[in-house]
Amino acid sequence: MTPLITDDRRLVGARFTGSGVTIPTYDDGFGRLYIHRYSIGVSGIVRAKTWEDAYGICEDEFFPEADETVEELIKQYGFKREHRKVVKDASFTCAHVEDGVELGAGERFERYPEDYPNGTLQPTFVRWQLIETPAPDAWSENELFCEAYGFRPNGPNAKDKLNHAIYAKDLNGDSLDLLTPELAAEMGIEIETEEEQ
Repeated sequence: MTPLITDDRRLVGARFTGSGVTIPTYDDGFGRLYIHRYSIGVSGIVRAKTWEDAYGICEDEFFPEADETVEELIKQYGFKREHRKVVKDASFTCAHVEDGVELGAGERFERYPEDYPNGTLQPTFVRWQLIETPAPDAWSENELFCEAYGFRPNGPNAKDKLNHAIYAKDLNGDSLDLLTPELAAEMGIEIETEEEQ
C-alpha cells in the first residue's frame, strides 16, 4: 500500500470520507503520521519524528483547555498527599496519634532506617496510610491534579481563553497510534497532502 505521506510532501488536512467532517492536523515538518483518539472520537492527526514529539504536539494543539482558573485549582488541589507504611508494634497497647493521624493499638508508622536493618522491612506491614496536609504551593504536584490535568509543553495556545497553559485530560483514556494506511482505510480517513515548496 502507498504510504500516507512521503518526505517530499506536507500534511495539509484530513477528513472522514463518509461524513466529510474535517479532522484537526499538525505537520511538524517530517516524520510519520500519528492519530490521537480519546473517549468521544479523534482529536487530531500529527506528523512528527517520534511518538513523544507527536504527543507533546497533541498536548499543545488538540487537548482542551481546563475550565478552572488557577485559583480554583489551588483551592481544589492545594494539599500534599503522602502515603506512609503502618507496621505492627506490640509496644503500643492502645490507640494513639502519630503525625496527626490516629493509629490503632499495636500499630505505628514505619521508621527509616531502623526498621530496615538488613535492607528489608523487619516489622510486619499492616497497610498504607494516606496523609493529606494543606500546602497551597503543592497543587501542581498533587497526584489527583496530575491525573486530571497537564501543562502544555509550550505554554498557552491561541485558542486558550484563560491562558494558564493547563489542559484537561480525558479521564476515560486516550491513545496516540501510528496512522497506517490500513488504519486510515478502516476508519474512513482521507489524508490531504501537497508537494513541499
